[in-house]
Amino acid sequence: MAESGEAMHTGFWFNRIIEYWNLPTADLVLDHVRRGKVQVVQVGNFGVDFYGLADDPDVVRQWPGMPALGIEENLRLAAELIPQIQEAGARVVGQFSMCWHNADHETGKGLFGSWDRIWTPELLGESPADSATAANALDASGAQHRRHIEGRPYYVYSGCISNPVWLQTLKAMVRKGIDLGLDGFNATHNFEGFCGCGYCADTIRAHMRPVFDGADLDRLFDGDYDAAADAREPSAGAPEELKHRYLAILGQAAAHRRKNAFDEVFIDYGRSLRPGLLAAQWYHKYGMRVNDERAGLPADLWGRGEDYIWYSQGPHRWGSSIEQGYIADMGLNARHMHVAGGGRPFVINKYDYRRWRVWAAEAAAHGGVSPCYHAGPPRLEGEQTTGIAPEDYFGPIIRYQRFVADHEDLLHPATPISQVGLVYPRRAERLGEEDYLDALKRISEWLEDAHVLYDLLFDDQLTERADEFSTLILPDIRRLGDAEIAAVQRHVDAGGALVVAGATGTMDAEGGKREQDPLFTRSVGAVFCWQSNDWQPETTMIRTLAGEPEMPVYPHLPDAREGQALIARLEDLCDGFWLRTDAPWSVRARAWRAEVTAAIPVHWINYRQDEDAAIETPIPMGPIRADLLLAEDTSVDRVEWVYPEMKEPLALAHKVVDGRVSFEIPRLIVYGISVIRLK
Repeated sequence: MAESGEAMHTGFWFNRIIEYWNLPTADLVLDHVRRGKVQVVQVGNFGVDFYGLADDPDVVRQWPGMPALGIEENLRLAAELIPQIQEAGARVVGQFSMCWHNADHETGKGLFGSWDRIWTPELLGESPADSATAANALDASGAQHRRHIEGRPYYVYSGCISNPVWLQTLKAMVRKGIDLGLDGFNATHNFEGFCGCGYCADTIRAHMRPVFDGADLDRLFDGDYDAAADAREPSAGAPEELKHRYLAILGQAAAHRRKNAFDEVFIDYGRSLRPGLLAAQWYHKYGMRVNDERAGLPADLWGRGEDYIWYSQGPHRWGSSIEQGYIADMGLNARHMHVAGGGRPFVINKYDYRRWRVWAAEAAAHGGVSPCYHAGPPRLEGEQTTGIAPEDYFGPIIRYQRFVADHEDLLHPATPISQVGLVYPRRAERLGEEDYLDALKRISEWLEDAHVLYDLLFDDQLTERADEFSTLILPDIRRLGDAEIAAVQRHVDAGGALVVAGATGTMDAEGGKREQDPLFTRSVGAVFCWQSNDWQPETTMIRTLAGEPEMPVYPHLPDAREGQALIARLEDLCDGFWLRTDAPWSVRARAWRAEVTAAIPVHWINYRQDEDAAIETPIPMGPIRADLLLAEDTSVDRVEWVYPEMKEPLALAHKVVDGRVSFEIPRLIVYGISVIRLK
């Protein structure tokens, strides 16, 4: 969706990044930038936690997010390092804590103790208030809201996103970061909701009144909405359905408020000081659950004005247990980020400090950024106890980033080749429905296992995108508008295949109940209604991960009769899959059509490795046979095999029969691209 005016993102595209939570020394980062052809370096902390804790000798340096003791000393280090990184060829983005800060207002720790010190002409300028207490989130009683989180110093406070004093505080810190030479900011901790202050109460009521009837609002709050002590908490006796809707809309209102605060601080103010300032937000989507801090936003606000999309994907993503069916892959997550972001750069932050090549490969194969990390490379002093040396990081990462740089013409711009469109229920996500992705996640795993070329489209995109795919899958897509149902009907009438599951189409777009469309209730012709309701993964203790955590694991195709039956029926409906291969399920594939060079790159990722080794030790796969259906206007010149560890491209013997090009990959280590060069 196009953006307008000042909200437009800069258009800067990149696919190679490194990240340090603490500001690194020049010797660690500059050589990496040059050798890996890195485009963005994301470092440090230039927000409230830095200014609150930088002077405190009693806290570990990860909490202020800067390496030295003292505000001025860290700013001096940043001012020296930033231009060196830029001269080496990368833009520098500063991490910036937007809400959370560790402190104790009763003992003067953190921002409460440093408040008077930071508001000087040399640092942040004129103070917006007499005390930090004027800017923080409050309990309903009016007291400073705080909580204790194990492992963090003191208490965790949050600045109030509705409070103008807090926004003025953030703007001063943005101005200082720009003065230091930063090219942009990635906002962390911008996930708090409303607090008990008057600013939040006014914001809530202004959002709710156009949405709810006045009588319903009074019913929710013991007869008088205006007099309610806390507009966040409907009364215990309020009607349950009405209460559920109010709380869902409240979540959306908080997402709007966070976006407005971010835009005011970085998009409007920051870019007024530095046009072209890069802007991003550090968000989370663990296991594709409803914990996405901006999921409540409508499509036209989701990521608007932001230059890249960043999602942490949760713990326990640093390894695999193939025999248990645990692969910790990011194919579905990456597709979501790519589609939702409109093709902008995106970072899958998965804390995989062991499978560096897998991490980089996933990003490259799905149009993302390769790679990032959250703690930096292994430290030399830990080599004896961990068996992991810094070279075990720098070698593969630099090799893979250089490979991505050298083959950028294959990666961007490029359009995914997708036979199947898997519909994603964005409306249900916006309303926080807990089970809205169960069917989608189960089906997507089987599509990946079978190497089916698929992509996501959102439910509210059906009218404009349904005809992009020869086959559509609607997995429990309950909310559909009349125009969207009509678009699906046109797709079937035009000869397209359709798979539906669950309660698809049982609600209109606003959630009102409706009779299911006949198209979604019976299997006829090119329509298949999958009747299963067994969509849940199995909770499995993963033996290869420290502590053997319990993780959700879906049975993969070799062990899933129902999955095999579904994929077989899908193949019949499709009149054959575009990509056919004998690769095992633990190898994943993705195909694109390059736009600046005449080529179809097919990406291959091998997840199988020695899972008991201290470092990434792949178990190569191969040979792998494959054939791909070509578009009618396509003529093949040659097929090449390229991968990061090789000396030069390998020419693959190929045949073109009945519009399909076939070839054999001799050996897949971790990642490679079979490049179908076109005439």
